[in-house]
Amino acid sequence: MKILNTMKIALITLLPFFMLQSCGSSTSEKIEDEQLSSFMLGGIYFFNGYGDTNDVANMMIGAGYTTDQELVGGYKEILEFPFDSSQASGIKSVFKSMWSINNKEQLVESINDLKTREHPYKAWDYARIVNNANMGYACGFLTKEEVIKTTLEILPLAREKFKNWDDYFADFNKGRIDWNPEDKDSKSFENLVNTITKYDRSIYKILPLNADKE
Repeated sequence: MKILNTMKIALITLLPFFMLQSCGSSTSEKIEDEQLSSFMLGGIYFFNGYGDTNDVANMMIGAGYTTDQELVGGYKEILEFPFDSSQASGIKSVFKSMWSINNKEQLVESINDLKTREHPYKAWDYARIVNNANMGYACGFLTKEEVIKTTLEILPLAREKFKNWDDYFADFNKGRIDWNPEDKDSKSFENLVNTITKYDRSIYKILPLNADKE
């Protein structure tokens, strides 16, 4: 499989916090990838880091991915562990300033709080859990196994609460607006909410949140 020639997500994108037949498929065989699906819960942050849906789609086109199986592999490259250790210092600074997180114990406590708290916009919480867990891996607070375990624990909670990805991201956006209606990145996130499940080659078409409810 070709390796996508992409850069890891720029740290500046962190500051705001903070199967089915589809395009190009030659088979109706159901595709499932629970690990990738769990990382997709935070995918809107990762997409924002790469640019927008057009930029992500062009990555897939440039890599020559056309079938659903190839696209799943391509998206695993950019959505699973999208931050790297070269960003550790900046990530720790963001954790400290935005979340008052200085170590692994505080990060785990924050993740558990987001997971269990009563909140009207749980997609907002779930997306931040996945995003923060990936940041935690890049700065050395969490192991890769701990991140995978964390994201896989959130997936069934999201499936129980939301019928599909559109519902999930609509709830996420409401949570962002409730958090800060004047946030400078609101426009870019709103654009992603409106396009992330709809563009050609979208992974959110290939791996639905709830295949039995689509």
